[in-house]
Amino acid sequence: MVERKIVAICQYGGEFITNNDGSLSYCGGEAHAIDVGLDMLFDEFSTEISSMFNIDINGVCIKYFLPSNKKTLITISNDKDLSRMVHFNENVSAAEVYILNKDNNEHSR
Repeated sequence: MVERKIVAICQYGGEFITNNDGSLSYCGGEAHAIDVGLDMLFDEFSTEISSMFNIDINGVCIKYFLPSNKKTLITISNDKDLSRMVHFNENVSAAEVYILNKDNNEHSR
């Protein structure tokens, strides 16, 4: 059986804008890609994000949108959340993941 993997397009340093229909769009910042499989642990994922953006992972939230829902950000904070993201995105090859500062981003709550 082939292990299911997706590409997480991790974005940091930009900001969300609210569109007329209430959906959110992310503008600016940097983007990097990480292969994420069902066997990846949250600690591995967060360590890689910390390294690639040179940030303290304790000061940020990691979030993503469910497919076809650009209004509600879903938090990734443990192994089960990360596994769910892979499952929820199994019909697409990539998922956009947003690294948001806890202290100054209204969408991180």
